[in-house]
Formats: sequence, structure tokens, C-alpha cells
Amino acid sequence: MIDTCYNFSEKQKNMNFVIEEMNACWNAVIHLAKSHSFSKGQVVDQADDAVYLITKGYISYSCYLHSGEKRILYFVGPNALFNEAGCMIKHKGRISFEFLTDTQVYAFPSDLFTDVDFVRSYPELSINLSQYIIFKRTYFSHFTANLFNRKPIARVAEILFQLHERKNGIIISQQDIGNFFGLHQMTVSRALSQLRDENIIGKITKNNFEVFSPERLAEYAQWEKI
Repeated sequence: MIDTCYNFSEKQKNMNFVIEEMNACWNAVIHLAKSHSFSKGQVVDQADDAVYLITKGYISYSCYLHSGEKRILYFVGPNALFNEAGCMIKHKGRISFEFLTDTQVYAFPSDLFTDVDFVRSYPELSINLSQYIIFKRTYFSHFTANLFNRKPIARVAEILFQLHERKNGIIISQQDIGNFFGLHQMTVSRALSQLRDENIIGKITKNNFEVFSPERLAEYAQWEKI
């Protein structure tokens, strides 16, 4: 029996943009998976062949609207699964995964999840996967509910604060921030300029991420009213 599957920590339960350490118990059966390495900047589409466990690195999970616009929905890091939706329902949707760092993953084949013997041998893993899927649905509901109820600068500050607080090496560009919230580039630029003018942040580029005052950034992230 794997004892670490059922209860996510309070930190993990928070509606953070970065999902990690929620499926560490799957390392117990990592011998059933195939190892893959991806380089920073690689992009792959949602597939129906496997569920992937990240052991090192980070990815962004994005969808594409019918208009062709890209929306970043969340980030996934170590000891968290991704592509479970595509694998479980055998669907290749308008979804892509971008590797934000050099990343190591393990691919569990799709037929493993319909293998009765596997489920009987590791029922706790099925429970963990179910909890994880429900958590993501809750995240989407929370994200959608708050998306249009906060000032743009609050949304921008929140994602910068979360990434800075975790110190996980994820660096996102101004365009990424716009894609995350569906904000016009000019709106993002104004928010970043205001934060720079107040000496709260410095450069925010694909290669640089400077935060001078995390406390002030957190204050902006808590603004709720439009």
C-alpha cells in the first residue's frame, strides 16, 4: 500500500498556477513507464498514447481557441502528471505542452489505465489520479470565476508573485502573461510598467525575471475589485 496518495498538502490544495508534487506516489511504479527527455522550448501536442509524470522540469499547459488565440491555463512541475485527459478519453484536442526548462518525464502507456490487474494491485494510484483530475476541474472553476473579477495589474502581479515565491526557474515573457489571462499586450505592458515605476519588479523576459519587492507585489496580487 502506498501511503502518500490520498491527502494533498494544504499548499498543494491552494489554487496556484503551478501544479506539482501531487502525484509523487506514481514513482512507485515508474518501472512500468518509459523515460523521455525534452529540451527547453520544445512543444508537443496532446496525445492519446500515455500519461506523463514529470520528474524534473516544468511545462506550460495551453489550449487554442477557435480564433487561433493561445491561452496558457497552468504550469506543471515535478511529481505531477499531465496529458491524463487526452489519454483517458482518447482525444487529441487543441492542447499543447511547452517545455519551459529541460525536462525529464516518464510515460505510462494508455492501456495501463484499463488493465484490471494493475488497478487491483495499485488501487491507491487510481484514487490519486481521480483526486488529481477533480482538483484540476476545481482549479479551472476557480480560475474562470476570478478571471474577469480582478484588475489586470492584480492578475499580472499574482502570477509573478507565485512564480517568484516558488523559485522554480520558470521565466515567462510579457506575451506569455497576456496568453495566460487573455489580456491585450498593451494592457500587460501598462501593468508591468507601473510595477517597474514603483521599483517592485525589474526585467521580465524569457531570460530574466527580477522581483525587487515581493511584499509589494503580494499586495497588488490581492487587489480584488475591478
